[in-house]
Amino acid sequence: MTARPFRALQRIEIATHCVPVLEDCIAAYRDLLGFRVVDEGRISDMLSRVWDTPAMAGMRYALLQPASGAEVYLRFIETGNTSGYWPPVTQGWVATEMLATDPDALQLQLEGTAFRRIGGPADLYPGPKSARAMQMAGPAGELMYFTRILPGGSRFGLKGAKSFVDRPFIMVVGGDSMGRLTEFYGGKLNQRVIESPPFTIPQMSRVLGVDLRTTYPVSLAVIPGRSFLLELEEYPAHLQRRSRPEGQLPEGLAMVSFGSTDLELLELEFRAPPRALDGAPYNGRHVAVVEGPAGEWLELVGK
Repeated sequence: MTARPFRALQRIEIATHCVPVLEDCIAAYRDLLGFRVVDEGRISDMLSRVWDTPAMAGMRYALLQPASGAEVYLRFIETGNTSGYWPPVTQGWVATEMLATDPDALQLQLEGTAFRRIGGPADLYPGPKSARAMQMAGPAGELMYFTRILPGGSRFGLKGAKSFVDRPFIMVVGGDSMGRLTEFYGGKLNQRVIESPPFTIPQMSRVLGVDLRTTYPVSLAVIPGRSFLLELEEYPAHLQRRSRPEGQLPEGLAMVSFGSTDLELLELEFRAPPRALDGAPYNGRHVAVVEGPAGEWLELVGK
């Protein structure tokens, strides 16, 4: 019997955003979306060495958990940088998609707040069990999708929200070559990648100044367990990679952390050797960072 290939990525754990003002993000996600701060402080020298980002040491951060109690977090780091967020569109991590019970009610709740509606709420396909989503820019310009999934409404068996706004469950990455994205996520990381027919992304086309009917190649990288997905999108070749200040993480949606298989099994070029890190959310596990084909950073958290 042939052994099943291991999947490098086992679950999404953290979406990390580098933001100009930490307090603005804490207040917005805590007071408007029900998140709670579960850890805060300053980036340690050890963590900055794992990331190979010496300039990040000492920067203030906060780790936020959704009201559902799911151990999937948002991490905001105050860098003071004001660029790197959507718009404009750049290659790399583009958006964080969060579960929500009622995007329409959420739209009303967020009117006149630090969140700005980009698109929706709208059904994603015809049918009574369609997922329904809304796109918004957060207080630092971060692109957030809020999605309702009804029972039986996901072809991948994804479950719906357990709180009004729940955890990140899909991360969106965009690059200039679907072939390179597929080779990395499907080849080097051994995730199952499913091609989808090209589809329109009106909010993307609007920012790019192209016809709203423009279609984009899209694939999905499946993460085991029916709780998470990665959406891979191919963008026009002229789009630049995300800027990265010297010695820091990329700007904006900087990095996504994944619970991983044993890091020793992965034939990857890490930015620095894996190290065991204490404290939330690592709790003694080994951590290393790898850069993807669109300049996106993945923090892998193994045993």
